[in-house]
Amino acid sequence: MRILFLLLVFATSLMACRSGRDMAAVDPPPPPPVREPVVVDPEPEPEPEPEIPVVEEKFDFEREEDRVTQEVNRYFVILGSFRVHDNANRFKSALEQEGFTPVILLSETGFNRVSVDSYTSETDARQRVMQIRRSFPQYHDSWLLIRR
Repeated sequence: MRILFLLLVFATSLMACRSGRDMAAVDPPPPPPVREPVVVDPEPEPEPEPEIPVVEEKFDFEREEDRVTQEVNRYFVILGSFRVHDNANRFKSALEQEGFTPVILLSETGFNRVSVDSYTSETDARQRVMQIRRSFPQYHDSWLLIRR
């Protein structure tokens, strides 16, 4: 009986410790995919055209020939404005060497305005100011004078 009891205990212990079946290895579920935020570059806003300063005033032409050729025009492209007449003349000479045909205008406020072009249309005058600013960076401060 003792042997039978030992045999029974031995058989039970073998069955209890035995793992006869291989358990299938279960992989953990994959982590959810990481969603990276999509960064959309905003459309670059077009740079606005720089504003063109405009002054409206009365003026006279320095030379009678200039008055005759430009009397009908109302819009003048100004590259320089000087209190001292000699400075305006020096600037006019420098502009002539650059290919411009400048004219000195004597304003009612006492300034000597150096104009390089004049137009009957404000749109044409504004386009010329922008063209000068692009082609001649040194004249980035050119502006528009409107004859009153």
